Amino acid sequence: METPIVKLSDEELKTVYDPSEDSYLLIDALEVDLDMLQATKPGICLEIGSGSGIVITALAMALKKHNSHFIAIDINPDACKITKRTSLDNSVDVDVLQMNLLDCIQIKCTFDVILFNPPYVVTEYDEVLDDRLVFKTWAGGKNGREIMEQVFNIIPEILSESGLFYLVVIKENDPKYILSTFQKLNMSGKIVYERKIRGEHLYILRFRKIKKVKD
Repeated sequence: METPIVKLSDEELKTVYDPSEDSYLLIDALEVDLDMLQATKPGICLEIGSGSGIVITALAMALKKHNSHFIAIDINPDACKITKRTSLDNSVDVDVLQMNLLDCIQIKCTFDVILFNPPYVVTEYDEVLDDRLVFKTWAGGKNGREIMEQVFNIIPEILSESGLFYLVVIKENDPKYILSTFQKLNMSGKIVYERKIRGEHLYILRFRKIKKVKD
């Protein structure tokens, strides 16, 4: 997969997450799965919390020939503007919606690929509540899961029957606990990629619905 060109000014970096190792690891994981993703011919792909837009743009570039539709969500208006700009700068088009997580998504079983690189850093809860936009890019509260857990129950409702959900986590988030949580939601998951970097052990988890056995 080609890595998109992302241009962020010093002023934009004050509120928008600069692509880092976690962003590139998610792109690497998608590249490993690219043949599978292309074979499924996803109709609609969604990224929750797109930041600079680098990941959803990378996926859009890789699936350019498949007439897929790409949607990015972010609570940060600056991130929304930059995600749109990043997509256009790399000759693809991503629709961008400003909203908090999945608050306004009500359509069922629609998204064929969902991506989420959440705020996962373990912090005090008051940092999660901080109104400064830059805090929303990394502050994850207790166990680093307070933000990501807000979407867990919704994912099975909006993911298509053959869809895939990719989630970025770190060791402190307890990947095994997250896998077991989704198992209870009738979704199977596994660690598909991991990497140790400066002070962090990053994982990419991939989930899909457990197919019901017909009587």
